[in-house]
Amino acid sequence: MPTAAPVPTPAAVFSHRPLTDADIPHICRFARDREELYFLFPRATWPLTPEQVRASLAVRRDPTVVLRGGEVVGYANFATFEEGCSASLGNVSAAPWVRRTGVAKHLVRIMMDRAFDHHGLPELVLRCFNTNTPGLLLYAAMGFGPIAIEERTAPWGDRLALLTLRIDRARWDAGRGEG
Repeated sequence: MPTAAPVPTPAAVFSHRPLTDADIPHICRFARDREELYFLFPRATWPLTPEQVRASLAVRRDPTVVLRGGEVVGYANFATFEEGCSASLGNVSAAPWVRRTGVAKHLVRIMMDRAFDHHGLPELVLRCFNTNTPGLLLYAAMGFGPIAIEERTAPWGDRLALLTLRIDRARWDAGRGEG
């Protein structure tokens, strides 16, 4: 018997704040297996440990968590950041028990606001594997468009396409990430 899809949660139920060290063990539970971890943190090794997350923070910017009722349910950061020019969104992830409830959409919108309104960047990019259909559809609905495709080989040998997607400030301002 098929299970019902989770009901999207109103955005008002979510809050966000900068990552704290106490949040890191929660983030380590987001990937359910090696394959999910590869898509969430491509440079990490299974299982994701607090030490790996902490080490990644040395080269990341604006690590942010989304909370639902005080529980950490989402995480993202800027994987690269060039002041006044561009940033790339990284480690966009949601806890498995809240996927398909609007957490990722809320998180991406928060990071877009941060890039465009707080930092005044002219563009934001992200990278997403072709196997992440929900992510690709979400990013497209929020105004991101593809600008490049690279071939990658997954650790388990599968051939993958890594898409680079981009949105510029003008497009964000025009739609404010309606997606």
